[in-house]
Amino acid sequence: MRTLRTEGIGNKIFLIALLCAGLALFLFIRPRLFAPEPKPTLLDRLPESEILGRFFLLDVANETSPMLFYHKIPFRDLASADFLLSQAKSFGLDVQKQGYFFADRSGEWGAFLSVIDSSRIQNGLMKLEQFVPSTDTTILQRKVRFLPKQNLYIFYDKSYVMVYHGSKIKTRLSRCINAKHGEMGDSWKKFQSLKTFKDDKLVVFSNDKKLKKYGVDYSLFAHDSDSLSFKLKTYIKTTQNHKLKMKQNGSSFAASASTNQMLDLHLDITEFRKNKKHPLYQWIAEMGRKVSFPTDAFFAAWDGDLCFQQGGTQMVEEEVVETGYNEEFEMTEIRTTRLVPVPGFAVLISVNDQSKNLVSSLFARGIVNKQGNKYHFLFSPPLTLNITPPTISAYSSGRSPKLGTASNCSGLWNYKGTAVAFQVDSLKQREVYGSIQFPVNRLIRRSKFF
Repeated sequence: MRTLRTEGIGNKIFLIALLCAGLALFLFIRPRLFAPEPKPTLLDRLPESEILGRFFLLDVANETSPMLFYHKIPFRDLASADFLLSQAKSFGLDVQKQGYFFADRSGEWGAFLSVIDSSRIQNGLMKLEQFVPSTDTTILQRKVRFLPKQNLYIFYDKSYVMVYHGSKIKTRLSRCINAKHGEMGDSWKKFQSLKTFKDDKLVVFSNDKKLKKYGVDYSLFAHDSDSLSFKLKTYIKTTQNHKLKMKQNGSSFAASASTNQMLDLHLDITEFRKNKKHPLYQWIAEMGRKVSFPTDAFFAAWDGDLCFQQGGTQMVEEEVVETGYNEEFEMTEIRTTRLVPVPGFAVLISVNDQSKNLVSSLFARGIVNKQGNKYHFLFSPPLTLNITPPTISAYSSGRSPKLGTASNCSGLWNYKGTAVAFQVDSLKQREVYGSIQFPVNRLIRRSKFF
């Protein structure tokens, strides 16, 4: 009897302990079972596009302020970090947090900023209307401010504001308002995971599928400017080992003050030339086929150095053939020479023992033609051709430019009157580091630059 009573007490204690454990478990998991779904972050709302970017507005303003003051830009005070911060706070915007933008080649673009107090944004829009005509419209049952002259849309919510230009406003707005937590786009995930330029204040990213054709996985650009020039640090990740290496002390022309277009390459292509299926090799071959250029023969003979210079004017003798009559009134050819101005032009490549095959191919395909004692490379001015392995050079001047050695890979190109300089700083197995730079005064005179 006593044993049954003891067992009954034990069962009650066990039941009480089990109920206590169940209650504790319920209290522990209850917040998780009934918790509201996490709100999407600003990154979750961003759309996919060809070009993505992130920026810290105040830091970019501080970096560009010396440039604006040096060139005495009228609105330079309005672009200062202090002014932007005070205005942003009065309109409820948080410019101390990172902002984002996207764009593509069609001209579509958009930008996003965080919001501190959405109730103040309406005041900002009312002030904006004093300078730029705008109207309210409804898209996807949301009120959107539209600036018709600029084809610009402004939409804001409690935590963010979007400024958009383009024809896909419904698609972009739907992404914003229907985003869910943790659904960041794949391109944005990749962009955010990269450590390169992680601490820079303005970074642009692109992993456009069209780049894959050229063997490029993705590219990065970071703002790094001073008062005189606008500079973009560049980083390119290739889809596979490009097998290119920097070369030391390669053959080159000495720099000339009159040069306005230039390309100076010094590469070790020993391994690169072996892989004709490499995307970069295939792209070069595809471009060459448009003019019947012998790409295979070129890479077989090329030893990695290429120097091209163009600029200034050279006076060269040109033979003129005219039809006339002699003293006996017989039709005859009259050959004379005259001095004509031609663009300064010089090119040099280093070659190996396959150079004869390359030269033969260039003549056979009509890439190089002889006219009198001068030569033409496609549509070049008349050139003097100098074949003296280990180099082949051609130039429009009366004598060869001064030869020298160089190790850098760089270029200078004239784009609509703007001198754009680029340079390769280093090459690794699947990485290319470099920079692009152009004068700030051309950026400021926007209409001429673009």
